[in-house]
Amino acid sequence: MKLLCIGDDFAFTRAVTFGIIDAIDYGILRNTGIFINSEWAEMAIDLIKERPHVCLGIDFNLVAGKPVSNPKDIPHLVDENGDFHKSTYYVNQEQYNTEEGRKELFPYDEVRIEIRAQYNKFLKLVGKEPGYLNMHSIIPETYDQAIEEIHQETNIPRYEQIVKKYKIKELYDFVGISYSEKKEFDVKWQLEKNMIPEVFKHSKEMLSEEYVHIICHPGYVDAQLVDNTTLSIERMRDAEFYMSPDIKKWVEDNDVELITFYGLVD
Repeated sequence: MKLLCIGDDFAFTRAVTFGIIDAIDYGILRNTGIFINSEWAEMAIDLIKERPHVCLGIDFNLVAGKPVSNPKDIPHLVDENGDFHKSTYYVNQEQYNTEEGRKELFPYDEVRIEIRAQYNKFLKLVGKEPGYLNMHSIIPETYDQAIEEIHQETNIPRYEQIVKKYKIKELYDFVGISYSEKKEFDVKWQLEKNMIPEVFKHSKEMLSEEYVHIICHPGYVDAQLVDNTTLSIERMRDAEFYMSPDIKKWVEDNDVELITFYGLVD
């Protein structure tokens, strides 16, 4: 079996950044997507450059922190302080329930400006193209369209297209976990989350597949994270999962190959 392990939201906060680095250095994580708009992005890139075996992608982010482009050019996407509206701002509005409403909330011209700005900043800071393109949190049609445009121009793989092309099952497909569409995450559930026994419970099913992927949010927790998302405590659980000695032994004992997006591109 080939296992594609992904850690979202690299550079979201300082604590998240170092949690992902530990999941790489002491665990099975081999792919991570960066929030290039984050104040911690340059530090994160310096750290990842020291780990060339890791595939660095980009998580295009329109709902956390400050934009890369001028806030005046994307007025629908930011608040009075020039910060992105959070995902809860959108999903709790009636407009978000229809395609036309989502297009009003996320005008294509504005979305395209910011997506392009994030992509260009990645090229400038990293010095090469992302290993993959990924979306973050919510996916209105204009958001998808702007990222697809970059894919068509560059042929950089999109996460969801790779999963579909290779028919890659996700760990959550076996476990049956789904996330809240309201983007509000229960603290108690996050505290109790433990994916380690689920791997052993579904080991036979997973190992019968050619490809499996795990996408989660490893990281440590700091005040900046708690202030910016309700998906907080889960991150230390996901970091624990990727670094678990039991999981690493399961990978070794079953000759599981840890792969990156680089190995899935023709």
